[in-house]
Amino acid sequence: MSRLACVLRRRANAPTVILDVSTVERLTFDALAVLVREAMRLRSAGGELLLTEPGAALRKMIDRTGTGPLLTLRTDIAAAVRSLAEDSRTWCRVDLSAAPSTLFTGSPLQ
Repeated sequence: MSRLACVLRRRANAPTVILDVSTVERLTFDALAVLVREAMRLRSAGGELLLTEPGAALRKMIDRTGTGPLLTLRTDIAAAVRSLAEDSRTWCRVDLSAAPSTLFTGSPLQ
């Protein structure tokens, strides 16, 4: 949990953070809370958190928890970058797959 929050905070100098969640199969409620909290923090600073390539399980969890309006989803990274380029916004990409983590583990979504 703290790893995701730390990575997002380190990238806070860019108003918009692109987070590739293509490899996320399961997500804990605590991890979802971190995503929502960081998305709200970025929005309050005039930025945004974009989640790219969310799988069916992650989309389902976001729908079930009602956090959809707080989390911006894009089909892929190219779509996210295109939407930012249209507004001339600065951004950075965050990739959490470089090191092993237990952040996105837990019981499977049902």
